[in-house]
Amino acid sequence: MKLFKMFTLTLLFLLALVQLNIFAQDSLEISKQKAKDVIEKYLTAIGGRDVLAKVEDRTTIMRGTAMGQSITLIAKQKSPNKLRQEIKAGGMEQLVIFDGEKGVMNAMNQKIEVKDKELEALKIEAIMEFLLDPESYGIKISYEGSEKINTKETNKIKMVLPSGLRWFSFFDAESGLKVKEEKELQTQMGLMNQTFTFDDYKEVDGIKYPHKIVQSAGGQSIDVTVSSIKVNKGLSDDIFVIIE
Repeated sequence: MKLFKMFTLTLLFLLALVQLNIFAQDSLEISKQKAKDVIEKYLTAIGGRDVLAKVEDRTTIMRGTAMGQSITLIAKQKSPNKLRQEIKAGGMEQLVIFDGEKGVMNAMNQKIEVKDKELEALKIEAIMEFLLDPESYGIKISYEGSEKINTKETNKIKMVLPSGLRWFSFFDAESGLKVKEEKELQTQMGLMNQTFTFDDYKEVDGIKYPHKIVQSAGGQSIDVTVSSIKVNKGLSDDIFVIIE
């Protein structure tokens, strides 16, 4: 009789574990679907999948201030995943190039190869609009609930990159537009957190882009205004070539 009772209790325990696992899986699927719904609303709000899919290249020029210095940022992207970013601040210049496979950073007459988690993040950043299908890049998405930002109700989405780095995006619950990002950044000095806020969306060639961006990291902030966005101007592959 005791053996029978032990067997029954073990069976009940195993059944409970199975039910908990099914519940956990269901919760994950619900969270993932909610995240997809929020992202889809954002894509629709900025112009729609069809318009976004037609962007072959884009050049964005931003100007602002950082630590009391004037700064100019020029970002050039070409589909599917090439990026060239130039930063000029005072008398200093920095150039980052990702050619689709490798990444390098040139600063103060030094060339540094981008590797490991930094390279993975750069690969994602280089994609023209990775939110069209984040899971195809190995990114896990989940809905993290609602949060108020400057009196606005937002939907918070967590994205976990294959390396484990976490990115959080906040979307206005009413308009669907992205208003904030928080990103983990792996650097030679260790893990850092970057925060971006987005405002003043304006339409360019059928797509809404934020024209005011504030980036904060390490106690410093960069406040920039977009002065120009040019789409599908036939950027040459040559500007994304990494010279050895």
